Amino acid sequence: MSDDHDSAISKRIESEVVTMKYVETRTTIPVPHVSHHNARAEEDVRSPYILMSKVDGVPLSSVWDDMDDDRRRIVIQQVIDILLELWSHRFDKKGALFDESDGSLCVHSSSLFVDPEDTGTRHRLLTTSYSHAADYWLAYANAQLLDIDESNFGSDTKPYIHSQAWFMRSLIPALFDPSIDIHGCPLSPGDFHSQNIMITDIISSHPRITAIIDWEFSGPDFASSFVQYPLFIRNVRDRVMFDELILEAERKHNPVDDLRLSRLISDSYGIYLFHQAMYFPGMYSLVYPLLFAYVFGDNEDFSADYYWALMENGILKRDQKRFEQEREVWLEACQVLGEEVVDVNMTRTEFRDLVLKSQEKFDNEGSNGRGLFRGTHPTVNR
Repeated sequence: MSDDHDSAISKRIESEVVTMKYVETRTTIPVPHVSHHNARAEEDVRSPYILMSKVDGVPLSSVWDDMDDDRRRIVIQQVIDILLELWSHRFDKKGALFDESDGSLCVHSSSLFVDPEDTGTRHRLLTTSYSHAADYWLAYANAQLLDIDESNFGSDTKPYIHSQAWFMRSLIPALFDPSIDIHGCPLSPGDFHSQNIMITDIISSHPRITAIIDWEFSGPDFASSFVQYPLFIRNVRDRVMFDELILEAERKHNPVDDLRLSRLISDSYGIYLFHQAMYFPGMYSLVYPLLFAYVFGDNEDFSADYYWALMENGILKRDQKRFEQEREVWLEACQVLGEEVVDVNMTRTEFRDLVLKSQEKFDNEGSNGRGLFRGTHPTVNR
């Protein structure tokens, strides 16, 4: 592995340990106690590691489906207490917790512990640069549009992909309210899944959460990322119970500036779909139609007609013309150089370099008489 890869792993370990110690010492949330750790691989132990106390119980995921409503209610009450406590711990930026050399706590960009080989849009943004989610997601969406513009030069599917990305960007002002981030970023668990919630006394009438484990990728996050139903709250009945119990709990605990977590979670469906579509490309084909229907309030998918209208006569008409020119240039290159030379996955830069390298194979006016391959053609050199 490269030094950069090892550094990313080390940063993950360091931040996870700092986060667990913070939760253990500054909250009532049960977590394993960290006895020792080493964030770097050394000669005696050739891997980073964390030694922590053993916790009692079994993962909630192994028993949740067999629980009756009374025991589910007791577990959900405990989960809500944990969420409300995390919600009350605020930081001035989105990122990951680290210790400074003087022992003070600081927040650094979570991009520090991303695998350097992962060049996705999500991992190139400096998370600490944005004060609220709307700014972050606009930067994310703009970077994604630039990636689309640079990649797959001449692809016939590029106009449609670009239109989808443009549509996603257009949703940001409506989905993300900057005012909910004015009190800072709550401490968000990276994977608050039922498999990471340890529970005991499952047969009794009072099951008890003994620990929340796996704090990797946890840290301060925007309020809109925090306000989601726990992943194991899947059906309508559980959500109704969750909504009832969190509202009841909030009447006992004053949320920050009376910004009720219960209301934000109950209204989070659109943001949830947006996050899934943007963060997980593999889920895009499943999530995107749901998001489109959520926005337009229609179960019939007319997205293709919508994008066609934008490209033919709407705001994306100029982009559509540019993609048509790209396609024309790409097809000409295939004709002159051969399809085995002109890769379908070339970036704009790679395509331009190939054209300039093979410029002598094109006549001064281009093989179709329109000069598409002059060295300074704007379609190639944007």
